[in-house]
Amino acid sequence: MFKKVCTRCLNQSFSSTKIDRWQCPHCGFDLKEVRAFSVDHSFNILDTNKRINQHRGRMNYKSRIN
Repeated sequence: MFKKVCTRCLNQSFSSTKIDRWQCPHCGFDLKEVRAFSVDHSFNILDTNKRINQHRGRMNYKSRIN
């Protein structure tokens, strides 16, 4: 999978191929001249669990102060 960042609206656009005509889905700008980056789909389960626990801690803290 490939990713381009729109130079006009700065949003990300994803595609499964590097095609000649690539329009930003947000603003319609032609991204043909923008460099495409390969997206890494691998993830570390330990890092993911750490982030989930951090999120749970933040949500717990928010619920206590409200």
